[in-house]
Amino acid sequence: MSAVGVGSVTTKGQVTIPKEIRDALDLHPGDKVVFDLEGRAARVQKVGEEKLSDILARMGPLGEDAVSFQRRLRHEWNQRSP
Repeated sequence: MSAVGVGSVTTKGQVTIPKEIRDALDLHPGDKVVFDLEGRAARVQKVGEEKLSDILARMGPLGEDAVSFQRRLRHEWNQRSP
């Protein structure tokens, strides 16, 4: 993996995807992306015509059941700083 650009995280957790990467992935306003965590690195992939559920299924099991996953997400959401 090679770094093409650098972005900064805002207080709301938002990041601007560098133009070089947007161009390489053919990303446009309103496009959906999926993030895949690999150790301490994340990979971003454009979601095309394929359903997001199919992409997530291909990524393999999350290591927890759906209810636990939802509870963890809810807890993380509630713990975020305003």
